[in-house]
Amino acid sequence: MKASVKVASLLFLLVLCSSMVYDAVDAASLEQGKPRGLYLNEIGVGSGYGWGRLKGEPVHLTAYPTFVRFGFNMNSLVGMADHQSTLQLVFEPFLNSLAAPKTGIETGCSIGLRYLHPLSVSLDLFTEASFTPMFLSIKSVEQGSAGFNFLDQLGAGLQYKVSERTAIFGGYRFRHISHAGLVERPNGGINSNALVAGFSWLY
Repeated sequence: MKASVKVASLLFLLVLCSSMVYDAVDAASLEQGKPRGLYLNEIGVGSGYGWGRLKGEPVHLTAYPTFVRFGFNMNSLVGMADHQSTLQLVFEPFLNSLAAPKTGIETGCSIGLRYLHPLSVSLDLFTEASFTPMFLSIKSVEQGSAGFNFLDQLGAGLQYKVSERTAIFGGYRFRHISHAGLVERPNGGINSNALVAGFSWLY
């Protein structure tokens, strides 16, 4: 499959993902009192700095993540309706710019879980994990030519409520790229790290 077709397919995936998250809002039971079911409770935007190593390259891998996060409260679906903590189903379309040792992009739509535990009235500790079918545009010893891969991420950080409806967040993510042997090219895996920060609207 040509690279242009792959990029077009992934852009379609991003649009579809965004459509899915908005449609899911209608599934919420927004009656009087506390909402139940799966409902949108956060939209966030963020960016950051990522770093790692590629085999055979003298310069460190440098990436600049850019993402939009749609977080859906799912407490009542997992028996946490009366908990102060929050479990979110998260969709996160992203377009990450690669600056070194080669220029390129990573793009896809993460699907994952995010758990927020209150440390105080305004401050939450969060942990997160996500899985992403993605397109990687650069060639590497680890993954071969540009093309389809998966991006797995584990992270943790802090989210601070600036007001009742807004918050800022920051955290660390461990990233692993591979294609799980689904295509005929090398699959050595690329590990990297990222620091991210951003702003959220709360609902």
